[in-house]
Amino acid sequence: MPKNICSFKIWLTLLTAALLNACASSNFESSDVEDWQPPTTQTQAPKTLFFNDKIEYFTVNRGFANFLPIVPTFNNKGKLLASWNPHSTGVKGRPTFIVMHGGHGIGGTDTYQALWARKELKANVLVLDSYWSRGRLENWKTNTNFGVNMRALDAIAAGRFALTQGVDPDSIFLMGGSQGGWTVLRTFTQEPFYIENAKPLFRGGISLYPNCVDGASSYAPTLGPYYAPVIIFTGGKDEATPTWACSNRVFTQTQEWINYPNATHGFDAIGEGGFKDPPVDHNHECHYALNTKFGGGANFQVCRDNEATEDMFRRIKKFVQELSKPVK
Repeated sequence: MPKNICSFKIWLTLLTAALLNACASSNFESSDVEDWQPPTTQTQAPKTLFFNDKIEYFTVNRGFANFLPIVPTFNNKGKLLASWNPHSTGVKGRPTFIVMHGGHGIGGTDTYQALWARKELKANVLVLDSYWSRGRLENWKTNTNFGVNMRALDAIAAGRFALTQGVDPDSIFLMGGSQGGWTVLRTFTQEPFYIENAKPLFRGGISLYPNCVDGASSYAPTLGPYYAPVIIFTGGKDEATPTWACSNRVFTQTQEWINYPNATHGFDAIGEGGFKDPPVDHNHECHYALNTKFGGGANFQVCRDNEATEDMFRRIKKFVQELSKPVK
């Protein structure tokens, strides 16, 4: 190959990288909103989920409300499906949790996290859907307009909805795992758009084993610094969202970062007995995810880790209690 062609290819590669970094470093603007708001097309949840699980298993069977189109989108051009569960004794004087699902869409672990918040913190809980409402079951290809900026706009929409329900405005917490955890980090990033639209809504963020590649493109935008307290939990054996793929500042700028060296992605997965009372001990029960490892290739493992999960919930409880009003 002629030398000048090689030089041109190198120059083009460097230019492309520079342009991507320039896009990533540009703040999200109001003019970007429409690009990140795919239309809502569905008004009800699917009857069955992956592995033929019935949706009722995760809602009415747990004492949760059905998923209904109740949350106006950020641009007010549709409604997102959500399960809204105000506390039975009233919404005031207690924290409110907004739970963001991962790339798999709504599943049992999301509901289990919400159940824990209701039981241990007497919280109001809203489990928000971002995909069903838009005619998808999952979104594992994150370099689309269904990615993290869309999810952050959905989080803001959910926070606004919660305020209309009369919750304490200084006690709303955003919690999510995997892509949901990524959403937490993006929503709390200290950019003018998020400071204006998200900061007035959220008291703290809880990010579990998040996607955290940042600054690569507009589909993987900058994460941090954060305008409010954020706590992150990661696993040292996570093959889906490994911490080594992320800038260290993503973690060090948080209020607290806890890494469990032997934990995988989704270490709080409920397993078959997670909804039983008390939960069946499924320590280190493993299964393979439907999507692939970071960088592609084989499917990654998800292994339940009771010790890490119990420690995580203990730390979340402390985090929330220190930041929110006392529960009556």
